[in-house]
Amino acid sequence: MRIENLPLLCNPYVGEPFKIEKGFLVGVMTGKKFPIINGIPLIYDASNHSKKNNRNRWLHDRSAFAYDAVVSWGEKLKINSENTVRENYIRSLKINSGDRVLETAIGTGTNLAYLPQDIDFFGHDLSIQMLKIAQKNGDKQSRTLELFQGDGAFLPFRDETFDHVFQMGGLQFYEDPFKGVSEMARTAKSGTTIHILDEISGAMRMLKKMPAHAKYADQPQRTVDAMPRLVPHSMRSIESGSIENSNFYFLRFEKP
Repeated sequence: MRIENLPLLCNPYVGEPFKIEKGFLVGVMTGKKFPIINGIPLIYDASNHSKKNNRNRWLHDRSAFAYDAVVSWGEKLKINSENTVRENYIRSLKINSGDRVLETAIGTGTNLAYLPQDIDFFGHDLSIQMLKIAQKNGDKQSRTLELFQGDGAFLPFRDETFDHVFQMGGLQFYEDPFKGVSEMARTAKSGTTIHILDEISGAMRMLKKMPAHAKYADQPQRTVDAMPRLVPHSMRSIESGSIENSNFYFLRFEKP
């Protein structure tokens, strides 16, 4: 990570600023240490998370090596249209040169190929193994990336930091989807539109696990229509819909 970006960071569990000491991010008040491995800060405290969340992190680490190959294979056999959906949607985001951009649930960095080259890019993911692959993909494209490992419901960034915040294919795996969406809103600047894409089938499984929303998971379109329920009430211009010729939905809203 670049030292000049240190003022943009905070301990996501208590909100304190960080300092850097001997390869660690250190909370200035608590002294809590988070290691920086190969330039990637690991800002994840397993003791603050459930066994389920820790297991999910382990599973994504184990499957990281095969992720890109599986998606590519599915595209070739026309089993899915994930990369096509990603490319078309990202090009619609109107990201400009010099913008500071956050992608949560970045995975292996599949979307990097569709983003402008000269942006200030930050990526966040639960899986360090996914991030290592994203780092390699960024190097192949001669990109400078700021990558962080942690839980999407605890983003290690200060309020109103980013010009663009988006996610493609991660929300269904969150233990607390509402908090994950709220964190994306918190870290976005005022006037920013936050974008989320994911599989409709994944959204149905996600809502079924949430007692207050389970009744909306009985039909695909009803699930898509219910996704705005996860957005904080203070947000505006909230929209959701199905993406044509795909199994994906979009959810977008503007931060006042």
